[in-house]
Amino acid sequence: MLQRLEGFQKPYLYELRPGGIWDVYIRMEGVKEFYESLRGQVEIVRPLELMVYGQWEFEVKDPNGYLLVFSEAHP
Repeated sequence: MLQRLEGFQKPYLYELRPGGIWDVYIRMEGVKEFYESLRGQVEIVRPLELMVYGQWEFEVKDPNGYLLVFSEAHP
């Protein structure tokens, strides 16, 4: 659970560093299926991609502006 404050908008800091700035990094199984289930329903900041360090990742912004990264190890 993340705290929610009515009307709060987190300052946009993503571009302050080359890899972006995220608030929550979630490792999970089934990230591709989860990504497909969210498409069109949430603001996707970075689409699902295989990273050079071997993780499938995508990033979404929650209603308060927090950046959530969902990740799964590539076999």
